[in-house]
Amino acid sequence: MSDSDSDSDLPLARSVSAPEPGEYTYEDAHASDPAILSEPASPSMGPSLVPNIFMQLSFSLDSFISQNLEEELTDLPILANQMYNSLRSDLSKTKHQLSHHVGTTKRQIRHQVDHTTSNLKSQIDTSMMIWKQQMKKASVVRFMDKIAFTLGMLECCCTPWVISQYPEWIPFVHTFQVSILIVVRYFLYKRKSWHFFLLDMCYFVNVVVILYLYVFPQSQALLGAVWLLSHGPLAFAIVTWRNSLVLHSLDKVTSVYVHMSPPIALYVVRWLYPDPNYTRFPALKDMPVLPTFSSLTYAVALYLTWQVAYYVFVVVRQKEKIKAGKRVTSYTWLLNDPKAGVISKVAHTFGEKYSIVTFMGMQLIYTFVTCLFALLSYKYFRLNTVFLVGLFLVSVWNGASYYMEVFSKQYEKQLNKLAEEVSSAVAANQRAHDSAGAGAGAGEAIGNGGNHSSVEAEPQKSASAKKDD
Repeated sequence: MSDSDSDSDLPLARSVSAPEPGEYTYEDAHASDPAILSEPASPSMGPSLVPNIFMQLSFSLDSFISQNLEEELTDLPILANQMYNSLRSDLSKTKHQLSHHVGTTKRQIRHQVDHTTSNLKSQIDTSMMIWKQQMKKASVVRFMDKIAFTLGMLECCCTPWVISQYPEWIPFVHTFQVSILIVVRYFLYKRKSWHFFLLDMCYFVNVVVILYLYVFPQSQALLGAVWLLSHGPLAFAIVTWRNSLVLHSLDKVTSVYVHMSPPIALYVVRWLYPDPNYTRFPALKDMPVLPTFSSLTYAVALYLTWQVAYYVFVVVRQKEKIKAGKRVTSYTWLLNDPKAGVISKVAHTFGEKYSIVTFMGMQLIYTFVTCLFALLSYKYFRLNTVFLVGLFLVSVWNGASYYMEVFSKQYEKQLNKLAEEVSSAVAANQRAHDSAGAGAGAGEAIGNGGNHSSVEAEPQKSASAKKDD
């Protein structure tokens, strides 16, 4: 090779081997990313200018995308935070508006309900007041008393007829009537806060008798217990507490029925029930007399069960309400009743603090003694019959005493009150008539030109006339 050739090739070699500063070569691109330019440079042709241009464009595009993407990623949390705050603000406003709307609607509905309830209550109170006024009229009271008396007398006549003709009906009649009367008494006593009276032993015995009649008719132990309790303390209460058969008084009729109907029902089951094979009440089979010890034991056990439950749930747990006068019980009624007499005095033997416990002890002794007589009534038919008839006569006698001594006095008071009202009306009418006459006389004197003395004399005369009246 000549020197000229070598000299002529020198610039080209320099351009290939020594690139100018800042120039991006094929080797640089291949070194930075072999995947972009995978083909090697041609040794004969040297580096290609086309890949160089694409490399520069690719590098510029990557730089642009990377720069803009970095800016977008930088701004993204700010935008997300702004959107979150905006959504939270909108949600808070919506919640506030919804709460306000719900509150307004709720107040409107409450106001409307209160207004409607107030109007309804006012109408009911007005109707009740008018009804009470109508019911208090003498004619209405007498009419209702006549109806109640008639129904009570019909009951007294029909019961013996049913016992003699259809004794198998008596358990159902007893259950139906005593259930109705006790439910009615509950609602009447609830209005007066007297419903604790329905937790007394007489109602407990009625429940146990119904359990025997329909649930445990085969239990001889339960039969002995309910027989002693119904023919013992329950029946003798008619005498002890002076139950009165006042036929026009639902309260007094209920009291008599609650104490007398259970022994009558068991009397029919024991002596008159048409079931010689004892299929309906198998406990009566092979039991001509009551076993004394076991019957007394079960009867006293039932009584103590009721007494303990009553003491815990009424005397102890309702102590504050009873003490405040919000509830009335038979114990507080009897212990504070001046008419109780000897019972109240004996119960206070050990002081006020132990009066209830003392009364419970007295009631336990009373229950045990009366149960001893009930043992005989189960054994002897005639004695049982005479005993029940005697109880009925006692209730009738007490009712007659009420009619003659109490009820007649009430009618007498009503007649006296009516006479006083009539006398007051007549006197008021007379005074009005005298006042009108005095005014007319004074006007006539003034119209005739009378002097002052004549005008003043007439009122004095009227006053003297009123004094004479």
